[in-house]
Amino acid sequence: MNTSALSDSVDRRQFLKRGVTLGTSLCFGCSYFFSLAGAQDPQQEESFESKVTEDSRMSYEQVFNFAFRDYLAPLLIALSRQLGREKLVEMLKNATDETWIHTDLLERLYANLPEQFWSHVLNMQVWDESEKVRVYKITKCLWAKAFREAEAADIGYAIWCYGDYAIARSEKKILQRETTLMQGHDCCLLKYTKQT
Repeated sequence: MNTSALSDSVDRRQFLKRGVTLGTSLCFGCSYFFSLAGAQDPQQEESFESKVTEDSRMSYEQVFNFAFRDYLAPLLIALSRQLGREKLVEMLKNATDETWIHTDLLERLYANLPEQFWSHVLNMQVWDESEKVRVYKITKCLWAKAFREAEAADIGYAIWCYGDYAIARSEKKILQRETTLMQGHDCCLLKYTKQT
């Protein structure tokens, strides 16, 4: 028998023996550490939640920039390069319409928002408020700002602004709107009329 072949055989055996032993040890060790990381104290979880909401030191604008301008918009722009921009926007409008028509979704969404949320993300004035008609003028919108800065206003419109029509239908109202901040106008002017 060739000594070189024997040497290779022994080296392989030693490698496998040591490798399997080391690999098994690591797996057991990792599962132990992962189990420790997964087992959280309920008080720790509660303090984490309060820390995020009370001590995040992030403004609403910073959160919107992080979530929409710097993450979601670039992701959807990349997807639009694969699908085609018009096709993606149309798909997003259809998905938005299908999603926002459900009032239970809106109720869940609004239930999770802090009381001051809307005043931090929109500057909205009520122009007319009667039993049948409500008109709102919006002069600041963090969604519009984030998507426009990402050069994705059409995508932002499809995801956020377009949903207003479905919400209006779910509330048995008709929405008329000719201008939006998202599309580059100086305001969003929304007129909701109750259906009779």
